[in-house]
Amino acid sequence: MTVLPKYEQIKQDLLREIKNHTFIPGDKFYSEADIKRIYSVSSITAVKALNELTSAGYLYRIQGKGTFVSKSKISQSVKFSDIELHSLDSEKVKVISVEEDNQPEILKELGLAANATYYKIKRVRYFGDDPFLVHITHLPKKLMKEPVSNDLNAYASVYERVRKDFAIDLFSLASVETNEIVFPDDAELLNLLQLSFREPAVKQVKHSYLADGSVAEYIISYKHWKYFKTKIEVEAE
Repeated sequence: MTVLPKYEQIKQDLLREIKNHTFIPGDKFYSEADIKRIYSVSSITAVKALNELTSAGYLYRIQGKGTFVSKSKISQSVKFSDIELHSLDSEKVKVISVEEDNQPEILKELGLAANATYYKIKRVRYFGDDPFLVHITHLPKKLMKEPVSNDLNAYASVYERVRKDFAIDLFSLASVETNEIVFPDDAELLNLLQLSFREPAVKQVKHSYLADGSVAEYIISYKHWKYFKTKIEVEAE
């Protein structure tokens, strides 16, 4: 018998409460602290359960106020997908840096101890000569083969590198991604994307999870607004 991961069990419990109208659209939902207390789980597990329901459209968040039940038709299946606005054949990647780091906020996102370190890989994707996407990938040390190669091009594809070194397919892992419009003020980022201070970018934040629930990767990406387009598909009831 297959045992579901704890976050998945919690997610299914919470989904039943939503569908059984324990909470109705617009109601304030359980907080991360509530989930931790009710199920006696870690912050990582509680946040993952809430993030998956948010990503699926059942919940939404208001900064400083909390998490709420979506007012959309929760019985419908909604699928979001990025539309590529350029030919993949003309895409190229430049690796800017690969370095070991230990920033507290990133360690928290990776679920690592305060005295741990991780690897930060910064890359820029180009369409021809035009930069359209900056990836800042954070990997736990267990997914970086040491010593790190002096050839930065070896990390042009992080997923290929991890698959080759550890036989782990990051594409197939459970993940949660959020997108928001931002106006970057970091000079290096603006330069890498060739943006002015008045131009927006799409900030994409993604966590991927190994089978044991630990974080496999934490990626912050910034996409040039000219290259962002999303398709939303809603299945009929």
